[in-house]
Amino acid sequence: MPHSVVIVEDEIAVAQLLADYLGQCDDFQVLGIATDKATASRLVALGQPELLLLDIHLPDGNGLELLGELRRQGVGSDVIMVTAAKEVAALEKAMQLGAFDFLVKPIMLARLDQALAKFRARHQQLQQGEVLTQSLVDKLLGTDSGASAASDTRLPKGIDAVTLSKVRQLFQEDPQAQLSAEKVGALIGASRSTARRYLEFLLTQHELVADLSYGSIGRPERCYRWRR
Repeated sequence: MPHSVVIVEDEIAVAQLLADYLGQCDDFQVLGIATDKATASRLVALGQPELLLLDIHLPDGNGLELLGELRRQGVGSDVIMVTAAKEVAALEKAMQLGAFDFLVKPIMLARLDQALAKFRARHQQLQQGEVLTQSLVDKLLGTDSGASAASDTRLPKGIDAVTLSKVRQLFQEDPQAQLSAEKVGALIGASRSTARRYLEFLLTQHELVADLSYGSIGRPERCYRWRR
């Protein structure tokens, strides 16, 4: 099932951009958008989202205050703070309240991808029910040195080496290409959802970058290109 998300953002254009971007991901479902603190409280109470994209400055309050209230109510949603504020104190407070990432406006989509990849990894590791080890703690808290990751060449479940090589080759042969999951699926003879799984994996490995392509008709399409 897709991960449920609530977006709390007072700028409608930014909120819609985030919603459209997440809408291109098969593994995320936006439950709703709140442009103020009161609406956000109701949406979170009703939807119990797994992920909360939360702005700090809201017309009827403060996102950090809202997060504090939610924590006192026992809401355990993972939180990515989104703000134009650059105060170190805001970052420190967000971390104290359990936010696992912090995005500064204007939002760079590549950086948003990194935050979403971190969420996916955290969620997968917690769901696996592993025995608690220092290595697992380091991965969950983002303090892994990378040495163990570099030495572990095993691919995650659902990623086949042969198919991965085919997807990678498409971009290596044409580094300028910007391809959607649907296009990649057609080129390698796989479904759109399968292609997206491999594209998202390469994204987490920092081999690809993703952006939204705005055509003349319809919703924006998520496209991938080789990281130069």
